[in-house]
Amino acid sequence: MKTKFKIIALLLFTFSACQKEIITELPINPPTGKINLTKADARAFIDSQKTIYADSNSALENLNWNEARIIDTKNGNIWKINLAGQPTFQNVKQGYRQLAIRRNLKNNEIDARILEVIPDAIYLQKEKYASQKTFTGRVFQYDLAYKLKGGQLFSGGKQIGEIGTKEQFEKQPVQGLKEINPLKGIQGKVMMMQFMESCAWYQDSYVDANGEFTVHSERICSYYGYDDGMNWGGGGNNTINQEVSTGGDGGGRSSGSEPSPPPPAPSNLPGENNNQVDPKKMMECFSQITNPNAAFVVRVYVIEPQPGTSFNVGQNSFGHVAISLSKTSGNTTITQTVGFYPTGSGLEKLDSKSRILDNGFSEYDISATYFVNRDSFQKLVDYISDPPTSYHFTDFNCSAFVYAAGQAGNIPIPDPTTAIGLSGPGGTGFAKTPAGMASALREQKINNPNSDINEGGGIMPESKGPCN
Repeated sequence: MKTKFKIIALLLFTFSACQKEIITELPINPPTGKINLTKADARAFIDSQKTIYADSNSALENLNWNEARIIDTKNGNIWKINLAGQPTFQNVKQGYRQLAIRRNLKNNEIDARILEVIPDAIYLQKEKYASQKTFTGRVFQYDLAYKLKGGQLFSGGKQIGEIGTKEQFEKQPVQGLKEINPLKGIQGKVMMMQFMESCAWYQDSYVDANGEFTVHSERICSYYGYDDGMNWGGGGNNTINQEVSTGGDGGGRSSGSEPSPPPPAPSNLPGENNNQVDPKKMMECFSQITNPNAAFVVRVYVIEPQPGTSFNVGQNSFGHVAISLSKTSGNTTITQTVGFYPTGSGLEKLDSKSRILDNGFSEYDISATYFVNRDSFQKLVDYISDPPTSYHFTDFNCSAFVYAAGQAGNIPIPDPTTAIGLSGPGGTGFAKTPAGMASALREQKINNPNSDINEGGGIMPESKGPCN
């Protein structure tokens, strides 16, 4: 299929600190019983449009009207049919698309849209399925010629942003536009956000279900929201759709359900197949070297996610942070290099029991070295000997473990917290991540050029392992 390029704008708005945030809830309307568009009329309208849009939209062919379902709105109803094809977002197939037909209350004409619903990957990995109450993600609206008409951005069931066309984007005031971050949310060697005069512009992209590459920009500045009762519905399998019984083809209702796409597969973790070790036995080895005249060194090693990926979406999109402890006296040195990991596989490992693995001989991208005293080293040994028993991919992962270890030993390992997920009021999530640790170490180097930080990469030192 010939690739087409389209430019759209995603406008996110937040109030300044002195103003109260306004966020619009997605309406969940009770059935009114008022049908202003029958299935027969909806079908006749789409049949009349097929020849008009045959060259630009093959999605209108082979529609299964037996699966059409009715959705009650404030002033009537909408008919929806699931469509084949799936958008590609963050380089991974995600979400689903639908055909939605309604009667425009302003002119009484029938209108239709192609909806591409893309739940946020992190949200879907946490919740396992999308629901109306908690839906977080994007809804793109296209006309039958597959021209973008607009859309919404949701977080926690609330609208936090608006998707607009290129023309709408160009009409927006450009004050505050200072610098463009090429791909917000994309994990490169340096992750930075530019905020100027309380505004910021970002660029992002996805491939719609027709295979067309779409670039859009996001603006965070101010937000307003309203509901005129004419929206096309949001995402999630508990949207304003009510479960209805199968009826006739006239004004009757039909069965069918909102698609429930599976969460994107989580990333593999570097070193996750390494040997599991007993951290207490590993740490006990350091007692074989007496403390007088001993030198203590702590190193942090970061394996960065693959550039161009988004956090935990697809292969090599997570990265890893390991910690290495060394104690030296004379010609004797003991080193232990370990990492904090989940158990299980697939989605199960995102929230699971923890385990400590040997990270010796692993390749890394950036490292930091800290020379510490005996007391700090011992506090670190005590922390690693008895690590937290639970792992969570956003709440407490390998990056959080290494940072917490540094805090326990009063070692200036920087905070690796970074933004993940959607932007905007109520949309931004935060987590301690390997990409965040790499960025924090680089910033530490900038702030203190004498910091012992190696950006050239290398191989982590071998662990001595448990001592007899």
